[in-house]
Amino acid sequence: MQPFVLAFVLACADAVLLAPAPAHAQATVDQRALEPLQQTQPAAPETTKPTPAHRAPAHPASRTAPRSTATPRQTTPVAKPSPPPPPPAPEVRVPLAPPPPPVLPPALVVPTRPPAPPPPVPVSVDARGAAEQIPDGLRVTFGDGSAELNPATETALRALAHTAPPDATFSVSAFAAGSTDDPSTPRRLSLSRALAARSVLIAEGVASPRIYVKALGASGGVAQGPADRVDVTVAATNPQAKSPQ
Repeated sequence: MQPFVLAFVLACADAVLLAPAPAHAQATVDQRALEPLQQTQPAAPETTKPTPAHRAPAHPASRTAPRSTATPRQTTPVAKPSPPPPPPAPEVRVPLAPPPPPVLPPALVVPTRPPAPPPPVPVSVDARGAAEQIPDGLRVTFGDGSAELNPATETALRALAHTAPPDATFSVSAFAAGSTDDPSTPRRLSLSRALAARSVLIAEGVASPRIYVKALGASGGVAQGPADRVDVTVAATNPQAKSPQ
């Protein structure tokens, strides 16, 4: 059997090798003959077939959103800008020595008027009146309807001004005789007598603010002495200071 099989295989191989090869036809096309046809026939518009949309296979798993397996991004905290530094403290310099004393301009001298001279003292040699001592002062009398001093009463008032303490105050109370029907006339006369006694005190250096004048006229106090008089009392500011005798 084996030689028969071998002879059959060799016969088949010879038949394949000796079989004629198939003939191939070759055609050539003349492009010059086709050019008139291409120019006369319009070119057909190219139509593009719509591409069918691709449908994803309906799968139950596609309906649910896929789970993200990516790790969450870690956000880096943004650092807040630091506040600006505080301004530097001013430098305090302590002087080693005190500053020199300021130079003051010379004092401005304003000329002042001299004090007004005291009013003239009405003194008359023929004037009636007398002076007598009273507690804490002096009493001076005048003639009827007169406000003039005589040399004796003027001298007594000057002596009182010199013997009083430097800070003493003088109270001059003047009276004048008159009727109650005309109170203004005795009041004006008493004022003239008080101003006459005040003029003597000012002439002896007593400041006018320390002299208090009271023109009482024919009012109360007339019955305690002569109606035409002036009572000058001295009051020391310091109770321990006494008027020299």
